[in-house]
Amino acid sequence: MVCGFKTKEYELEYLEDSCGSSVRWESHCHGQYEMIAVLEGDISVMFEEKSYRLTGGQTIIIPPLCYHSVTVNGGSDYRRITVLFDLSAIPRVLWEDFSKKGDNIAIPFSSDAEILREICQSEDPSYYIPLVQSLMIQLFYCALKSTVSTVESKTDVFLRNAVTYIEGHLREKILLEDLARHTARSKSSFCHLFEEKMKISPKQYILQKKLALANKLIGEGTLPTVAASQVGYDNYSNFYRIYHKHFGTCPTKRKD
Repeated sequence: MVCGFKTKEYELEYLEDSCGSSVRWESHCHGQYEMIAVLEGDISVMFEEKSYRLTGGQTIIIPPLCYHSVTVNGGSDYRRITVLFDLSAIPRVLWEDFSKKGDNIAIPFSSDAEILREICQSEDPSYYIPLVQSLMIQLFYCALKSTVSTVESKTDVFLRNAVTYIEGHLREKILLEDLARHTARSKSSFCHLFEEKMKISPKQYILQKKLALANKLIGEGTLPTVAASQVGYDNYSNFYRIYHKHFGTCPTKRKD
């Protein structure tokens, strides 16, 4: 069962399912923050160069442009809440702290996630919009107060080096030869190892990251022609074609 609703600031979805081990979300990234709250079950989140394991009662916030996939472990029932939101949904006084925290944003479990589930399942969720805003702001403060991660993680050094390089050059043209040199591998070895670990080719990974960044910039008010230039596209017609193919809409309308 899947249900949810949107407000001006948030897009909420509740899912419950009984399934064996399976990939629930293929590798992807958003131009927004994404909160995943596991109410019941056991999942693994491949998160750039890191792998996290979350069980019932654990919540994580994934920053914008971070590539990730989600796999359900075992055959137990699975229930979760996801919430997509922009930086503008976070109180301005917290912006700097959220930026500093980077990809290490974990939230201790609270009853708030179950309340969000009840709202998603209600007949008129729009009635609860003020409550959703209040609960999310409380979760933001909890995330920043948390000093101990509620999830265990392991880091892949090869992916960390590759991802760090890509992040630092996302607004430029990125050559596979330079990535291979940065990770001390041949071009063919780099491409093979990257795709084996990330389940996507480095070219497609870079493309999706650039498009997600462009989508984010356009949503913040940047002109599409300027956004195209800022993610390394000199030819706007080429950018327009790729953007439309990926998001199914023109660059003048952001796709979340």
